[in-house]
Amino acid sequence: MRYRDKPELQERLAAEYALGTLRGPARARFRRWLAQDAALARRAEQWAARLDPLAQTVQPVRPPARLWRAIEARLGTAPAGASLWYSLAFWRGLGLAASGAAAGLLFVLVALGPGAPQPAPAPIVLRVPSNEMPATYLAVLSDPKTHKPMLVAAASRTSDQLWVKTLDPSINVPDRSLELWAIMPAGQAPKSLGMVGKGDKTMLPLHAVADRSLGDVPMLAVSLEPMGGSPTGAPTGPVMYSGPCVKVW
Repeated sequence: MRYRDKPELQERLAAEYALGTLRGPARARFRRWLAQDAALARRAEQWAARLDPLAQTVQPVRPPARLWRAIEARLGTAPAGASLWYSLAFWRGLGLAASGAAAGLLFVLVALGPGAPQPAPAPIVLRVPSNEMPATYLAVLSDPKTHKPMLVAAASRTSDQLWVKTLDPSINVPDRSLELWAIMPAGQAPKSLGMVGKGDKTMLPLHAVADRSLGDVPMLAVSLEPMGGSPTGAPTGPVMYSGPCVKVW
């Protein structure tokens, strides 16, 4: 696969690697590329840095003891008479070595949860995702200058609603609107997905279920527009935030 002259592909692969959705031979190949390509490695590190702070917004949850016993049995590392706390410390160390995948899965749970999360006191305990987590289209839109995550957009494959969460209320600009766009493959014009509300959550209707609306969309972006949105049907203001639209399944 040629990737060096395809920045959008590099960004998407780096995002999927950090989220943990790049698996099997594709993940092994990407790891080889990381060892050979310093610029690509920086992209992956930037994505991990974007996602890691989001883990701190989740309340600590103690996984059931049977989960740790199953992990120890698979790893073959549990010492005789080891306590649950020993297992927890061991798994934390292992989790830090693979923080991209853990942070990505944890973040999807936050994005799809019903309530606004509160900052968790230290220590942070990774939340183990449900096996029934729905297949989701997910985009973390960041400030291109600071790389700070500013918005999250998510929709399950069969949903015709796009859930948008504002992570930083300072993005709202008086007398202006923030418009969300699907950045289409080369040669196609961006498609408006609607206005980002002034509150912390917005539900935007899709023209069809997400598999049809977002299946070929490599990236989402937010532009600053006149009040009420672009008057032309195309972005007229500066692009404020953007991020790859990845498939989490």
